[in-house]
Amino acid sequence: MVNRILGTTVALCLLGYGVVRIGVGTLLLAQSSGIIDYPDLSDGVTEVNLFIVSRANDQILTFSLNGYYLYIVAMGILLSAGALGIISRARWGFKTLALYIGMHAALFVNFQEINPKILGLILQIILLLYLYYLMPAKKKFTE
Repeated sequence: MVNRILGTTVALCLLGYGVVRIGVGTLLLAQSSGIIDYPDLSDGVTEVNLFIVSRANDQILTFSLNGYYLYIVAMGILLSAGALGIISRARWGFKTLALYIGMHAALFVNFQEINPKILGLILQIILLLYLYYLMPAKKKFTE
């Protein structure tokens, strides 16, 4: 019972982080596309754009600013869906979270840049393994 409570708590935190990624990615995409215009978001868009432009020659797969934000939103969707899958103890939840982690790691490889955000990736890998221990997927019954 304690494992289920701990696991659900961790999964809910990952779900919350996924929802934040979706929300922030969507807002920044809307800002960079000119759909909305909030001065507070302009700084974030400018900062990300400067990073993408400065790494243009180092990228394996070149991202546009909007392409990057769509990638972030897709990561948030996978993270949220994976967390919901784990809460329901579905095997696909772990696979979806693993795909999210792969996408996150691919950003470091693509931009050929290691920065402090890698600590978040490492923590997420640890949390996925911890969740697998706390709340393994239900076994499928065959008839």
